[in-house]
Amino acid sequence: MRTQLIALGLLATTGLAQPLATGPAVRYDGYKVVRVRIESVRDLQVMQALDADQWAHRIEPGVPADFMISPEVLDELDASGLGYEVVIENVQEAVDAENARLAGGGAGRAWFDDFKNLDEINAYMDTLAAANPGLATVVDLGPSLQGRSIRGLRIANDAVGNSACEPSVLYNACQHAREWISPMVAMYAADRLLASYSSDPDIQRLIDHTEIMIVPVSNPDGYVYTWTNDRYWRKNRRNNGDGSTGVDINRNWGYQWGLNNGSDPWGWSDVYRGTAPFSEPETQRLRDWSASRPNLAAHIDLHSFGQYVLWPWGYTGQQPPDAQTFSQVGNQIKQEIKNVHNRTYTAGQCYTTLYPVSGGANDWFWGEIETHSFTIELRGNDFVLPRAEIIPNSEEIYPALVYFAEWGLDTRGPVGDFNDDGAWNTLDVLAYLNAYAARDPDADINGDGAVNTLDVTAFLNAWNARC
Repeated sequence: MRTQLIALGLLATTGLAQPLATGPAVRYDGYKVVRVRIESVRDLQVMQALDADQWAHRIEPGVPADFMISPEVLDELDASGLGYEVVIENVQEAVDAENARLAGGGAGRAWFDDFKNLDEINAYMDTLAAANPGLATVVDLGPSLQGRSIRGLRIANDAVGNSACEPSVLYNACQHAREWISPMVAMYAADRLLASYSSDPDIQRLIDHTEIMIVPVSNPDGYVYTWTNDRYWRKNRRNNGDGSTGVDINRNWGYQWGLNNGSDPWGWSDVYRGTAPFSEPETQRLRDWSASRPNLAAHIDLHSFGQYVLWPWGYTGQQPPDAQTFSQVGNQIKQEIKNVHNRTYTAGQCYTTLYPVSGGANDWFWGEIETHSFTIELRGNDFVLPRAEIIPNSEEIYPALVYFAEWGLDTRGPVGDFNDDGAWNTLDVLAYLNAYAARDPDADINGDGAVNTLDVTAFLNAWNARC
């Protein structure tokens, strides 16, 4: 994720121009990734003046930060006096190696053994739906700017329970086109959830009583462009009318949109926010599906790279309402990830832990529809990852996604299912009365801070209403 940072206690730049061409293919011959020790705002301004593509997520005094630079500015970097080391000698070599491998095909390899283009991802969603009737359905959320379908895989068992009462969960990936690992992680989660349904009672309970929507490619036009023209393209493909192209759709969401604090008003910026909130079809489609789910309990936006678990707010350093829950859940997500391959992610509020984001998805989900929302920045040190990183990345994120969906079910499931067995029946009445008699805090159904006869009324109303 190209970034704009709070640097050295001051607000740093909000997006740098990409070295893009208008021709059919963009190459990065001679481009280097350099690791620079930034000691002052002046040092950061030097890198900005070089149109350096900032790959480091956060700038801190004395901490080396990675930038991609063009060969034309290498002499200027040398003349600046900044100390640096070259981390990647020739960026295009990594792109060429990836292209050659993908062009060779994946004969004999499993689906998750290499990255997949949009058509392959869509085809695999169709395969999963066909193989799991009654559990998986491909949903067309609507067209992108260039008319491509934004598709999601809906995982739910509508034959069990009352779907109108059950919570919904949304996992979307690839708002930023060059982050190829994110749709692979999303598809792995879909594949494993469905494969585990018949053998894992916990997964069966989750799917029976939760609607899970997985949107692996939120920005299909940009994603296709990274496969055909520019591997490091980030935004969508909007013609901005000033010679520039693309809106950063993760700066186009409608909550606190328009701040020059984590987004930019000019089209050449990598964090250009667009002309208005939800000006882009891509954000409109995700917004409309989400707003149609009044019981949307949980949302995760998958990005790369950097190993972070982030929560609102992104537009300000002030803590959000329910900050304690965000901290508890976010740190448990971090622990779920660490439990698999011992990878330590950094967890915290987006603005203070990483950088400002104005008009981002997390803030909209929490600020507008009160859905707890997180961003996970996946592992890696480049947008071009070895294919061997796909499975480990996916394996460690999957239990975190399951945990968060289960949390959503437990916190937003039907109030009448007091004993959490996935159904409303007389056992719930007994469980509630026992808890009420014991003054169990969980018996505070109406949430007024006390356990009393008002809770009996609230429980019986929920029991009778059945949604």
